Amino acid sequence: MELSETIASCTGRLSAEMEFAWLMNAPDADELEIRRAHLIDILESLGPGDDPRRRMALRIETKMAHARLLSTAYFGKDETRAIWAKKQAMRQISSCESLLLEG
Repeated sequence: MELSETIASCTGRLSAEMEFAWLMNAPDADELEIRRAHLIDILESLGPGDDPRRRMALRIETKMAHARLLSTAYFGKDETRAIWAKKQAMRQISSCESLLLEG
């Protein structure tokens, strides 16, 4: 996966995390919004790329997939699957956040 696709995917994941945090009134919602904005800045700095529609589609696809993970993790009835989904979501977000420089 090229860098712009990775950043686009991470932007989608952070969008899902941010919206879930808003829904749950989580205290880190504002921080997630800032991190997502940083990823959008990075993505935009890479230029439009070969196919900007593909980039947007990737953002939307990963946002929806991550939202399903969060839904399973927090509202799923199967405890084993919920634990797996939570760990998977955390791994994905951790990977995305590793792309951001801490200041």
